[in-house]
Amino acid sequence: MNLQESARAYIASRLQEVGTLDKLAEEMPGPRRGNGWESSKIDEAVIRVIPQSLDKLARKAIRPGISRAIVDLFRPRYVTSRIVGAPTLVYFPLWYVKGYHECFYLRDANYEIPVDRDVVAVEVDGETRDLMIEEEESKIVPEAFRRRLKRFAGLFTGQRRYFNLSDAIELAIRYERAEMYVTSDGREGQVLEEALPKNWRTQRIFDVAYLNIQGAITKIAASKETKEGVVEKFRGKIVKMPENPKQVLSNTFQIEELTQYYIPYVHIPVLRRERLDHVIINAASAEVPDEKTTSYVKRQLDL
Repeated sequence: MNLQESARAYIASRLQEVGTLDKLAEEMPGPRRGNGWESSKIDEAVIRVIPQSLDKLARKAIRPGISRAIVDLFRPRYVTSRIVGAPTLVYFPLWYVKGYHECFYLRDANYEIPVDRDVVAVEVDGETRDLMIEEEESKIVPEAFRRRLKRFAGLFTGQRRYFNLSDAIELAIRYERAEMYVTSDGREGQVLEEALPKNWRTQRIFDVAYLNIQGAITKIAASKETKEGVVEKFRGKIVKMPENPKQVLSNTFQIEELTQYYIPYVHIPVLRRERLDHVIINAASAEVPDEKTTSYVKRQLDL
């Protein structure tokens, strides 16, 4: 039984035994439950996105498009494109978090209880309740007269009537489940596949040394995000406390998954007709990224 199921089962069983909400409230432990309130209690998984082979990435860097490959076939050998340095793999951290917030609380409530048309008096808990006529009267009837009708004439008409119950206490629940990813530059999204396609191969690692690839220089890009910051952002989105509760019984914020992904890009220096070209490739997909992403990667490498 998970934390959510255990909280609901406890509340249901104790309410059945004690019989009243006030007694249930006295027995409830501290309202805060779950690991989300203290990020130090959360163990994050670390996963690297596995880059394509360096040979494939090198071929892509030399001939990123079909037209350039065709042109190189007709050029003299000394002016064809060639790699002139070691590739650099730069990993960009991406955080993913998933969880839920669940809050059980008591609140005061007022009810309008409808009665049958033939009812002329109601007693609740030893107290006779005034019957009121439903708001069906014409607006041209003076307000003072309508108030008098509500209290007295309702006993002798066939109109719908009700009585007020203003001393009720409700047990209510507020529940929200969500997921979120945050990129190294602070961009947020809800669907992980927007930033991490399912066809990319991944591997869980237990040390950043596993990011190293033989034949390439390895770097980790600077990130604006930390575990504490990501959890705090997620808390701000998902934890919505009720307004003016009578008492909070259980307030659960549970992180079910917290993962830091490392997404690789590769920089390969290529000489084209005696001119140095700094080629940036998404090492996971072996595709040339858009200009915005390319510029961001180059800034991380001081190019």
